[in-house]
Amino acid sequence: MSATDEGWRIAYAALDSATLLALLPVLKEGKDKALEWVKHESQHHEQLEGSDAYTAQLLGEALAAFDARTPAEDEDARGKLGELRKTVHEILGGQASRTREAKADMRMSEFLWAHQQREQWILEELTRRGLLPAFPQKRATEDVKPQPQG
Repeated sequence: MSATDEGWRIAYAALDSATLLALLPVLKEGKDKALEWVKHESQHHEQLEGSDAYTAQLLGEALAAFDARTPAEDEDARGKLGELRKTVHEILGGQASRTREAKADMRMSEFLWAHQQREQWILEELTRRGLLPAFPQKRATEDVKPQPQG
């Protein structure tokens, strides 16, 4: 079942309470693994973004300086400048490929969300069935403070 498929609610509602209880550790394990992966990848991408921006800035400055100092008639230097530009484009192209990796991260986040959603639904369903205690709700009368008579 995919993260966006709501058919799981119907299937889960048909399950007996023991089966729902048995699903909780499995969902928690999947959720924990996905959360760990997402955190690791997030840290990795933050480091890459910082280094990518710095690299792009340095390479841009180097290209501008090299271009300004290179006479138009110096074909050898102009050829090296062209090679350097090509290298810069390859490096910046690597940054674009990391965007594809970010899409994979999104799929993992959806996987994590699906696990969290199902786990929460099971807990609510077991509470509704009376197998888990309900969190005490504030009564409307508790909001109204008695007025002193006098």
